[in-house]
Amino acid sequence: MPSPPREPLTALRAPAFWVALGMLVAFVAGGRVINGQLVRHVTTFDAFQVLQWGFYVVVYGGMAFTVVHVVRRYGTGTLGHDLGLRFSWSDLGWAPILFFAGRAAQLAVTLPLIAIPVLRHSSERYSELMRDQPTSALITLVVVGVIVAPLVEELLFRGVLLRGLLTRFSGPVAAVIQGVIFGCYHFAPGLGLYNVVLITANSVFGIIFGFVVLRRRTLWTGIIAHALTNASAFVIIFATR
Repeated sequence: MPSPPREPLTALRAPAFWVALGMLVAFVAGGRVINGQLVRHVTTFDAFQVLQWGFYVVVYGGMAFTVVHVVRRYGTGTLGHDLGLRFSWSDLGWAPILFFAGRAAQLAVTLPLIAIPVLRHSSERYSELMRDQPTSALITLVVVGVIVAPLVEELLFRGVLLRGLLTRFSGPVAAVIQGVIFGCYHFAPGLGLYNVVLITANSVFGIIFGFVVLRRRTLWTGIIAHALTNASAFVIIFATR
């Protein structure tokens, strides 16, 4: 007996994508301005750590607000229905597979880039910068990177932006577009040429995770795999300190 057809992926009404993208740019830009002021004017590390949370509140709080606002205005207002935020036990099985597949794909595209001398130098400088961070700063990054970022970023990119694009594009095209936007979102002005590696790796990550959403109709596989990906990066950082 053939399996029943899958439930179609719900698209958010226009102009959900453009509203969400505009709000994302505004909140990230605001966070960058705050971060720049902190670096320029805060002289003690303790004060910087406290104020650094302001940066995360602006960026991730703003992204969470964007998700809720867009879903209420251009969807039914229910995250489970509109964005696929429905957990199933199979997510626990598929998430590690997605994690390994995503990491393998990232390595495949970044290793040739890092082989270029100027990019290899910038990559080594970034690794040294992360290793030299105080433990308290790394703990902050772990909390944000393993708990906050996977949930909020998957809701916005693989949730709102992907489904907002479905009003005008096919699923595969929408997955690629939101993935490239996800890569560009990771641009950091202070990292110089390392941004080439960063944007490429995260674009591949975002595209693969977008195709998984198209296939599985749920965000939880990506949320768990995203958390595993970020956690593995921090394990390497702590292990090489």
